[in-house]
Amino acid sequence: MYCMECGTRMKVARENFRDKTLGLPNLTLAGVEVRRCPACGAEEVAIPRIEEMHRVVAGALIRKAGRLDGAEIRFLRKSLGWSGMDFARRFGVAPETISRWEHGAPMDRLAERLLRLAVAREAPVADYRVEDLGFVDAPPAKTFRVRVKPAGKRWIAA
Repeated sequence: MYCMECGTRMKVARENFRDKTLGLPNLTLAGVEVRRCPACGAEEVAIPRIEEMHRVVAGALIRKAGRLDGAEIRFLRKSLGWSGMDFARRFGVAPETISRWEHGAPMDRLAERLLRLAVAREAPVADYRVEDLGFVDAPPAKTFRVRVKPAGKRWIAA
């Protein structure tokens, strides 16, 4: 594999990678192929079966104990393929409310439960149980980190 910037042969390694493209600051992809150019520093990450990885991350978020933060709400909305307007219409709120939620204002508990349920229903998670919605009332952890890794031909929460 050669660098698309300068043409130098890239170094390849399997490592943990903090993905910033999904808007989730605590997301780590474990054991993915990372290619770096020793000449110019360009970096490429090979993420196999990315749609499945997105579903696994969404599944981990809806099972999270405690409240969702703004970045997690935005990720879940996008994982459903909803625009901010779609989200507002489906939840019967003003678009400004969606914006506030995605910028850190807490969702009310019922709306958060409905979002988690919509993600479970729209993007099926094989081992999701409705009883897991009770996690919304749990005290939030100081930091909730998501770590996923490829396992054979699928992604799993690590």
